[in-house]
Amino acid sequence: MKVQYIILVFIFAFLFQTNCFSQRKIEGTYCNMFGEKIEFLRDSTFKHTWCIDLASSWTIGKWKIYRDTIYLTSSLIMDTLTILNSENTFLKDSLVLSTDEKIDRIENVEYVTTSISGGGQNRKQPPTILYFKNGKLYRLLNNKLDSRKYRARLTSKKYKPYYQPISKK
Repeated sequence: MKVQYIILVFIFAFLFQTNCFSQRKIEGTYCNMFGEKIEFLRDSTFKHTWCIDLASSWTIGKWKIYRDTIYLTSSLIMDTLTILNSENTFLKDSLVLSTDEKIDRIENVEYVTTSISGGGQNRKQPPTILYFKNGKLYRLLNNKLDSRKYRARLTSKKYKPYYQPISKK
């Protein structure tokens, strides 16, 4: 009876610790001073966007959190590009990155016009690991917080590259 009670206490303590202390509420939108924004949704998905002048990028994926570390896994959305020969007959299909968040079948003209634009999917990749500290998200470089200052584009100002919350859900 005592052994069962001790085992039950350990199981309860383990479940309580993993559910209450190891998870942080990070849902919401975070941005940095370099044109990047990450939106964490409650369903464990995220959307990373980057925009500077006429260049832009977007990526979606899933996130997991363990203690103070957030792991991001990108999901690529692919369109099927139908390649035709000079007589407009079918030659082959190829997979290409989609320009939007739905899977489509596209033709060569649409693919060429979207590939010369300044934006698209996964042109600037999101971080894969972030660390939550003092309400901010930091990138990890060689298992250390990236707290160096970087020069912003078109200015001489330097900023730390952390993401700070702009809205909480």
